[in-house]
Amino acid sequence: MSGENKFNLIIGGTAHQVKVNKVSIEVVSDAVTPLPIDVRVFEEDTHLVLTVDPVMRYTEEHPIRLMTSIMEEKPRKPGAVVRKNSSWYAVVHDLDAEPICREEWIDTAYGGCLQLAEKSGVIRLGLPLLGAVHSSFPAQESLQILVKHLRSQNFSKLKKIVLLVEKGFEEQVGRMLKMSR
Repeated sequence: MSGENKFNLIIGGTAHQVKVNKVSIEVVSDAVTPLPIDVRVFEEDTHLVLTVDPVMRYTEEHPIRLMTSIMEEKPRKPGAVVRKNSSWYAVVHDLDAEPICREEWIDTAYGGCLQLAEKSGVIRLGLPLLGAVHSSFPAQESLQILVKHLRSQNFSKLKKIVLLVEKGFEEQVGRMLKMSR
């Protein structure tokens, strides 16, 4: 038997788990794969460019047709949730506005994500702390907005929110979560 460890420690679990209004919230590193979720929410801007893969890929579509479709695309409204299969995009940034991220957009997006999850029958929702991924919106405030929404709604289908945080910040967000219940 070799001396190498075949087990990986996954940060999360009951040490980073809190229940709010029958919904369990667990803090997990966004580096964990595969994530134990049904749908993942990404933080996005009105033109849906923040999560675009920077690597150019071959496409059958002619470049002029592709550029035309991009130029004709209407920007999404801040606070909207755009649904694309098992990935949802919470629009909390407007790169043409100042400031680019606002509390009311985060508030609207959290509400939209939770309502859509319940309506769609999602049991486990992977969610970042909106506003804290691509801007400097305070993580504590974002978490308080999420908890406020969880307290104000009734959930029959949604059972778990997996809070996806940057690797190394699980402990810190776990402490914030325990304080915000």
